[in-house]
Amino acid sequence: MSAAMTPAPRAPSPRFSWPVLALALGLTVLLTTAWTIKDWSALRWLRLPDNDDMMRIAEIRDWIGGQRFNDLMQYRLGPPGGAPMHWSRLADAVPAAMILLLTPLLGTHAAEVGAMIAWPALLFCCYLLLAGQIALRLHGPAARPVAVILAALAFPTISLFLPGRIDHHALQIVLMLALVDGLLRRPSLATGAAMGVVAAASLAIGLESAPELVAVMAALGWLWLTGAADEDARALGFGLALAGATGFMLVFMHPDAWPREWCDGFTPASTSATLALGAGWIALGFAGRWMPTMPRRLAAGTVVGIAVALSVSRTSMVCLAGPYDALTPFLKDVWMSNVSEARGLFVGQDTLGTIVAYGAVSLLGSTLAVVQAVRGGWQAHRAIAFAIVLVISAVAAILQIRVTYILAGLASIPFTIAIAATQGRPERMAARLTLWVLGAGVTYLAISKPMDGALAKPILAARADIGRCTTAEQFLTIARQPKGLVAAPIDLGSYLIGMTPHHVWAAGYHRNNAGNMAAYRFFLARPEQAAAMAQRTGVDYVALCPDVMRELALQRYRPGSLVDALQSGQVPAWLEPIPVGGSMLFFRLRGRLPDRTDRL
Repeated sequence: MSAAMTPAPRAPSPRFSWPVLALALGLTVLLTTAWTIKDWSALRWLRLPDNDDMMRIAEIRDWIGGQRFNDLMQYRLGPPGGAPMHWSRLADAVPAAMILLLTPLLGTHAAEVGAMIAWPALLFCCYLLLAGQIALRLHGPAARPVAVILAALAFPTISLFLPGRIDHHALQIVLMLALVDGLLRRPSLATGAAMGVVAAASLAIGLESAPELVAVMAALGWLWLTGAADEDARALGFGLALAGATGFMLVFMHPDAWPREWCDGFTPASTSATLALGAGWIALGFAGRWMPTMPRRLAAGTVVGIAVALSVSRTSMVCLAGPYDALTPFLKDVWMSNVSEARGLFVGQDTLGTIVAYGAVSLLGSTLAVVQAVRGGWQAHRAIAFAIVLVISAVAAILQIRVTYILAGLASIPFTIAIAATQGRPERMAARLTLWVLGAGVTYLAISKPMDGALAKPILAARADIGRCTTAEQFLTIARQPKGLVAAPIDLGSYLIGMTPHHVWAAGYHRNNAGNMAAYRFFLARPEQAAAMAQRTGVDYVALCPDVMRELALQRYRPGSLVDALQSGQVPAWLEPIPVGGSMLFFRLRGRLPDRTDRL
């Protein structure tokens, strides 16, 4: 039998384990309770941790309130008529169902609070169990409980499971670990099909996980290249399910907004590329039976890869430019270039502590995975596949730090395997303790705090100032004002939509080109020009934080502008200050309200 047709060793079967389940549930309850108590002053008023969480709850409310499944517009954002969102209802479904089930028992507000706590907790438990399964497949039962514990300590991954973190990133983490688990399973048509459905769902939810998906497909390709006939079946199942699930979503989940200039989610460009990939994997699955040796498989894979690349070049070239290419050049320069999660790990982060906290466990764990793969053993096939996933993801994380959200949880698993290998060996106790410390992501978070406290005091102070500008009490006061249009910078938009009934121009969503540009034009105009713009466009309120819009790229626009005047305490006569109980600067346009409370 040729090397390419040698069956891979069978991985340990993930038999149900009550102790592991109890451990995962216990950690979920313990940490969720601690996190909830810590953030209760904000959670009780549904002031959620991140601006995307605030927009997500607004989207869910709109859907529950009657907005159609395929209508993904946010009608209180942007110019009249709203702004299209690039999100998916797939991520809305479970929290929406929780709210609907709990509302008759608790009332709407308490139901929403409960769902905001329960949904991240459910995903967190799934994440812990999947980490345990992956470790079991790579090493054996001894690694399983260790993996659950280290996964619960894997910062920054765990930060996406905090109460209120209902954005789709936590769901993407779970889907990605499910894909890696499928990669390590015994190959079969069913295993491939399950992986294809998960991959299609992940791509439809958002393209943030695309680097990890590419890494998984690279590892899957390596397994097909070096594997036996059962790898042909897995490749075939993956391709059929990837294309089939994408086609199903095209029929039943086709968004009303279908822009060809964007590749940022479920769009024409991304779905065309996904269908081409599905066809490519189907071709590999069928071709493998006539390709018994690695050279022949390599030749077939090259031909199929070229064909897929040619197809993608005709239908999806916009994807190569990235998800933000259709942004106006001004917004790319002054806004998107300053979004920290879209920057590289080593280039563009504002503190050394950020690099350490977000990158250390990801890079160290990826390196350790390579070492373990090189050492080989009966599980070498799967160890190499796992190392391929981590190494490609680590390269992507160096280019864009947000990749560490998923990677850190996976990168804790090589430490798990190393720890499990020392069990029953008292002479390795010091090494075992060292591995525990190095494999816990929170170790690097703890190191980063005093590091930044000593080296980055001005930056930490600026972050604290921005935090004081978005406390819940201020938005509760604003919510009691008559409904109107609020001119506010991008940073405040999601909070105003999620916590008040008002309409806003701007929020941190790249498809909202017109609304975001309007906000910059307004605040960077001279006060008298901004007054004319406010009258012409129907602005009722102005909201501003004292420490926003101070980016270096904006400095040449600020002298003599409205934002400069307001942050200097020079309030134009056409604005009436309204105290909101915090550091936010909030104003009503004189003579506009309350006579026009039903305008929006």
